[in-house]
Amino acid sequence: MVSGGQDSLALLDVISAMAGRSGGPAAVRALHVNHHLRGAASDDDEALVVRCCGERGVSLTVAHRPITKAGGNVQERAREARRAAALEAATAHHCDRIALGHTADDQAETMLYRLGRYGGLAAFRGMLACDPPWVRPLLECRRAETEEYCRAAGIEFACDRGNAYPGYARTPLREEVLPAWEAALPGAVEAAARAAEVAAELERFVEGALAEAWRRVAVSPEAAAPDDPGAASGSGSDRAAAAALDVRAVLALDPAVRRLLLHRWLEGCARPAAARASVLALESLLLIPGSAERDLGGGWRGVKEYGVVSLEAGRRRAQAAPEPAGLSIPGRAVWGEVWVEAAPADRFKAPDVAREAFVEARSLAGAVEVRGPRPGDRMRPLGAPGTRKLQDILVDLKVPAARRAAAPLVVCDGRVIWVCGSLVAEEGRITREATGVVRLTMGPAEQLPEGTGTRKGDGHS
Repeated sequence: MVSGGQDSLALLDVISAMAGRSGGPAAVRALHVNHHLRGAASDDDEALVVRCCGERGVSLTVAHRPITKAGGNVQERAREARRAAALEAATAHHCDRIALGHTADDQAETMLYRLGRYGGLAAFRGMLACDPPWVRPLLECRRAETEEYCRAAGIEFACDRGNAYPGYARTPLREEVLPAWEAALPGAVEAAARAAEVAAELERFVEGALAEAWRRVAVSPEAAAPDDPGAASGSGSDRAAAAALDVRAVLALDPAVRRLLLHRWLEGCARPAAARASVLALESLLLIPGSAERDLGGGWRGVKEYGVVSLEAGRRRAQAAPEPAGLSIPGRAVWGEVWVEAAPADRFKAPDVAREAFVEARSLAGAVEVRGPRPGDRMRPLGAPGTRKLQDILVDLKVPAARRAAAPLVVCDGRVIWVCGSLVAEEGRITREATGVVRLTMGPAEQLPEGTGTRKGDGHS
């Protein structure tokens, strides 16, 4: 990758001299990407690279990837365009390594930028000397050394005035912070480069620990850890956005591993919320008994329900309950997302509790309707010693708080007879003295059976 600057031309000179030798590359090709950001100056850089490659007998590919200054973050978009062009060229010419001219100064600059913008262990890691297919042979060299090399070898190099543009966040780091750091602490840049190497080794160890922890805490066994190198292709968000974590398993982790895992989870699922404060807020959410939620920033919330924590975007809205729907016997009513049918039955049989119930006919002798819970509703579940608040029953049934208002009930004259798909009231018990049996069934509204007349929750038949 040859831009025409001192670093990449020094690298080109060294690598081209090593080509074909023992320990050097078998062959070398050069790539120059022209973004046409600086008009004639960009074309001058291209011409300079053409001359340098011609003098060294190095084959050159010039890729034109225009970048406009509109749209924000010009440097990031240009960097992505160069990486894409490099991968295309490497594939086309069967090259297995792509050499970049980054120096120790670039490494320190990148570390400071990432530390100030993102934080986290990856900020200290910076760039890797070998990150196939990318390699950075000059990562231990100083920028002043590449300039001295070029001047000593008589290599003309370009000075990109864009690197001095004050609107770029990296410009004051390069021109003010790093020189001041070196002045206060001589050797600081080299020390930062060594720290980056140690941090890279530490991160490899941490990755293994996090992968093992993820297998223990992910609710879905098949869920890949966010940014897991062995996961299926796609972004961390694509792979882990729907994942949820087992609260008890997360709390059992060592606190340091727990926080690293939560940070990685936020990075993969809800990147705008991936900050230290959000990690601590999410960790504190795990300690709250029962169901709870907490704002994590960036438009994301952590939601804890029944031993599972998940991430959700936007403000959570409780599911609204439709208007009550009258239910005749025999007959069927559609209420919200379900239909409920009542029909006389010849006899009682063991029900499929998730979709049906059998009750004494007299328990439905009155005005029957399908509706949602209301304040003050009580019920005596079958076999229970007394009545309980319906709210407490729904909590025990682990109905999520946001869905409780839309939990379907079969009610007769204000008395809850059936919590659909869950519990029958004691007064619906079928005894030897029963005058009749009614079978109640339910199903999803989109799979409405044909047959019996249906009454809707909006009051229309």
